[in-house]
Amino acid sequence: MEIPQLLTDKQVQEFLINGYLVLDPVSLDSNFHSTIFTEVLSIFKTKQNEHNPGNNILPCIPQLQCVFNDPIIKGALQSLLGFNYTMQPHRNAHLTRPGTKDQLWHKDSYFGYTKPLRHHQLRYIMAMYYPQDTTIDMGPTAIKPRTQYDVMDPDHPNKTLDNSNSMNDERNDIYLICKAGTVVLIHYDIVHRRTRNTTERSNRFMFKFLFNRVEEPVIPTWNHNPTNDTYDAIDAGILQPVVKHVWDWMICRNVKPTESVSENDVTMWKSQLSNRNGKIRLNAAYNLGLCNEYNVLINRLYEHEEIFCLEAAYALTACKHDKNVVAKLQEILKKEENNERIAYCIAFILSEMGQTASDALPLLINIVQSSDSWLVKQYCCEALGTICSNGQQNIDLVIQCLTNILSNQSLDKNNKQADHARFTAALSLAKIGAMAAQAIPTLKNALYFDSNRYVIANALLALERIGTRDTLSIVLDYLKLSRWCPKTTASSPF
Repeated sequence: MEIPQLLTDKQVQEFLINGYLVLDPVSLDSNFHSTIFTEVLSIFKTKQNEHNPGNNILPCIPQLQCVFNDPIIKGALQSLLGFNYTMQPHRNAHLTRPGTKDQLWHKDSYFGYTKPLRHHQLRYIMAMYYPQDTTIDMGPTAIKPRTQYDVMDPDHPNKTLDNSNSMNDERNDIYLICKAGTVVLIHYDIVHRRTRNTTERSNRFMFKFLFNRVEEPVIPTWNHNPTNDTYDAIDAGILQPVVKHVWDWMICRNVKPTESVSENDVTMWKSQLSNRNGKIRLNAAYNLGLCNEYNVLINRLYEHEEIFCLEAAYALTACKHDKNVVAKLQEILKKEENNERIAYCIAFILSEMGQTASDALPLLINIVQSSDSWLVKQYCCEALGTICSNGQQNIDLVIQCLTNILSNQSLDKNNKQADHARFTAALSLAKIGAMAAQAIPTLKNALYFDSNRYVIANALLALERIGTRDTLSIVLDYLKLSRWCPKTTASSPF
């Protein structure tokens, strides 16, 4: 297998700013892409009265894995998500038929699950693969660069408070007109849409695959030049403070609060927190976070407008190196554990802080056990995984807490939030990896008896990452039983 070709500092910075990279696989030729197009066309023709294969598109067309084994694509994913990134079980083949209309501009949900706070720190990436030449009249994907950090208005999920995402911007919108074989990596939370297909006969296919980080950054995983450690992100414009924060997180740079900030700057940023423009508010919030003005941000968690609360939560992650902030957040969480919005926001902040927030582990465990909110439980489970992914004390209690959530299927049946909490717990066990061996019986039970496809997939991932001989045997036995045969059809069942 060829060695992955890692991204440069400049490419990583461009992705953090613009939210996308256009890549050309080097190991695949035009015949390969033509074959994939023919295969998927055949599937949709023969199954036109059935459902899209959806998550099963990879076993239907196993050759698709070659796209993600390509050294350019693999190197880019490794650069952005870490050495041991994983492909998520949710994937799809998108078909834009002739006559298909424009979609609304939107950010994707997390497979239909509620996640009001997403991730500015780079944890999820979507890969879009185009097996045929795609022209403007075939309905290419369109994206709005630099929207990946926009905080969505919870009452209007397809737009920000300033309504910018509902409008076209022909000067800045990008239409992915591309040649066969192109792979576009986008930040999972970038604003995008399918455009209309005005042709008479041309089907446009796009394969969507999701990838996520399972280990917190320890070292840069791209072709990093150490002389670029102090990247100031001035080229990011209004996104400068958030891009700088994410870059420093990815290179594991311990950043002290900005000392060269004037009182006038701080006063200006505080006043901008109520601006109607979401990008201005977020810029101000992150600037306050980077200079450790955490009290004003914590007060914002109590705002009536939920979007102001979410913006403050994102910015507070930039205060990660101050133990006083962790202590203050714990103090508030103890008082406000029954206030769902504040509780899930603080759990999210602690999660994004990672190992710095290790003192909060006992409290997070208690909240998981006592909270009546599945949304709060979900964010706490996520925090247990990110805080413990590089090793921690209290690991036995953490694993017991996560396995209790994972095994709890008897309550809240058909509750999507309960499902989300369970598959988040399984993913956190996967992040903990080898240290989660005591969870093996619960994970094995989830493989065979859980009702949710994503719980099953993350349980399989956790067993693989625990990596003992016994767990790999469990994984292999399950895969033998659940194997999808792409050659079996209604007309050829045997």
